[in-house]
Amino acid sequence: ENKMKQILLTTLFILSTFSYGQYTEGNTVVVWSSYKFKESLEGVEGASTKDWKESFTEYYSKRNKKDKYVKSSLFLRHYWTGASYDYHEVNEFANMDDATKWASGQGALNQKAWPNKDKRAKAIQAVNKYTQSSYHKDTEVWENHPRYMKKRKKSNSPERTVVTVITNYWKPLSKVEGGSAEEREKLMDKFFKQVTMKNDKILSQRVVTHYWSGYVKNGQWPLTYIREWASITDADDTETEAKLVEKAFSEDEQKALGKYWAGKHVDIGVYANDTAFNK
Repeated sequence: ENKMKQILLTTLFILSTFSYGQYTEGNTVVVWSSYKFKESLEGVEGASTKDWKESFTEYYSKRNKKDKYVKSSLFLRHYWTGASYDYHEVNEFANMDDATKWASGQGALNQKAWPNKDKRAKAIQAVNKYTQSSYHKDTEVWENHPRYMKKRKKSNSPERTVVTVITNYWKPLSKVEGGSAEEREKLMDKFFKQVTMKNDKILSQRVVTHYWSGYVKNGQWPLTYIREWASITDADDTETEAKLVEKAFSEDEQKALGKYWAGKHVDIGVYANDTAFNK
C-alpha cells in the first residue's frame, strides 16, 4: 500500500506544478475537524449568548497565544451549510508531524494556557457545557499552498465573517492543447497577484489540494478555495473580480488561463467565521 501511494504521489508531482503529497518545500498542511454543539441548551446552567461568547473567546484566545504548532485557524459555524449545531476548526500546520504533535498535546497546551488547575478546569467546563464533547470528526486533511494564500489584515477585522469553500478542477495537462506546467504557473501567479491580492472584498484565501483527503477522477485535479469575506453580499460580488481580470489580463491571456480549467465546480459550503477565535 505504501509503495503504491509513493508511485501515485510521484506521478502527481510529474503531472502538476502542485505536488499532492506535501512534497513542495514551503507548503503547509490544513486539517479540517468537525464538532457539534448541543442540539438543545435546555437545562444547561448559566447558558446564554453572552456567556457562550465570553467562554469561547477566553478558551481560544488563551490557547492560541500558547500554541506553537497552529500557524493559522478559522472557526466555522452554520450559515447556509450543515446543521445549526455544527461547528468546525480549520487549522494550518507547518507539516503533518506538527499536526500530530498538536493533536496529542492538548493536555499540555491547556496547562500552558491555564497554569492554575482550578482556573483550567473552569475554563474547559465553560466551553464543554455547550458542546457534544464525545463527537469529533477529521473531515479533511489538505496540502495548503502559501504561494496563493492571502491573510486577513488584523486591523479592523469584522467580528464575524463569511467563509465560502469551493472546489474547482484543472484539466489534465495532456488534455490542454499547447499547455504547459510553466505557463499555467505563470498565469496562476499573475491572477493571484493582480486579481486576488487587489480584490479588497476577499479578506483571506487558502488554496488547498489533495493530501490525505478527496480523490482524483478522470485526471482532473481538485483545487479547493477557502475564501473569507466581510459579508454574503461581498461573497456574491463577481463584478469586482471581473473588472480586475479585464484590467490585468489581455483577451489572449484570459483564454490561455481558461483552457486549464475543467469548467465545473463543487460548492462545499458557506459558513460563518468567528474571528475572535482565530489565530
